[in-house]
Amino acid sequence: MLKTIKKTNRPILPLNVFVADSNKLIVLNNLSSDTTIKPGDEILHIDKRPINSILKTIYSITTSDGYNETYKKQSTRYNSFKYYYSFCYGFKFDYTVKIKHQNNRINDYKLSAISSLKDTLILSKKDSLAPSRKIKTCSYSVIKNSTPITVIDINAFKGKRWRSFFRKTFKDIDHQNIEHLVIDLRDNGGGQINLGLNLLSYLINKKTVLPFDKKINTTAFNPKYKMDFGMRAVPIMFALRPPERFKNGRLRHYFMAFPKKRKQFKGQIYVLTNGRSFSMSGVTSTYLKHKSNAIIIGEETGANVAGSNAAISGKIILPNSKVIVHIPLYHLYHDIDVKNEGRGLMPDYPTNYTKEDVLNGEDVDMKKVLELVK
Repeated sequence: MLKTIKKTNRPILPLNVFVADSNKLIVLNNLSSDTTIKPGDEILHIDKRPINSILKTIYSITTSDGYNETYKKQSTRYNSFKYYYSFCYGFKFDYTVKIKHQNNRINDYKLSAISSLKDTLILSKKDSLAPSRKIKTCSYSVIKNSTPITVIDINAFKGKRWRSFFRKTFKDIDHQNIEHLVIDLRDNGGGQINLGLNLLSYLINKKTVLPFDKKINTTAFNPKYKMDFGMRAVPIMFALRPPERFKNGRLRHYFMAFPKKRKQFKGQIYVLTNGRSFSMSGVTSTYLKHKSNAIIIGEETGANVAGSNAAISGKIILPNSKVIVHIPLYHLYHDIDVKNEGRGLMPDYPTNYTKEDVLNGEDVDMKKVLELVK
């Protein structure tokens, strides 16, 4: 499906944008031929629609976990905004845009659409660290200042050589006696539960339990419910084994992980989160906060602090519209004592990115870590 989308040619708005400074829509990249539009300019209207109205409409059709708004904001930024806009208002060959330039001059533009096949995203480079070790979804670096800080950046809980990467990484951390560890879960949409628990086994010094359950039903056996063979086999296996508990009409099972005593990290953990910290990264950040006293820096997670629906999902394709609807089979419960108020994990140190921070590629979250470590 993703390959098909990437090959689909659609006329799209030639601007990448982000929301900053009290719901202002700011130009990040100008992909049009009109060079008078610059990064940092503010978009006031598109096709005579005010930006507040556009954002309200886009957010209304954007998924979120409970009452959380950060996932909506982060998921529709940059190159994604133009697709949400066209989904709501239609794909067009020309777009009229009212822009307020940084010198406060306001101009109207008629911009020709670009092909979605030529869509480009250019992000300002942040101060990058040279990784000591790297796999496709994770990197391990060390900030060598007066107090060394290890940074593990995890883009997704999936990929080859995962266990080997973390085994070697925590061995290095132990040998260097590093006392400050940053786990970067920003823009991490989740992945495999077993790999997330593998990471937690190095960071939580007791057994980690993640309960999950489902109602008794035959959804996974329905041929209209699209799943690959491996994903369909898992709920069948769970259906054949006795549940650890039967609670409220649901079969409850447990994922478990045991601490890696020899390579257990015993220092201070800092977790960086934003609205796109979702699914397994929501589990990880929540467990680190409540079970290892980690300090959370950044933005409210997109994932609910008390649990989520997922583990395994399938999809159905609606017969007329052909819209794909994903349906999770299980519900995950976080093994922590929190009230479910429909919100994500709140940071201990909330950060705010100004327009200038985004345009200049400033890492405000990491700056807060460096401030705390001093």
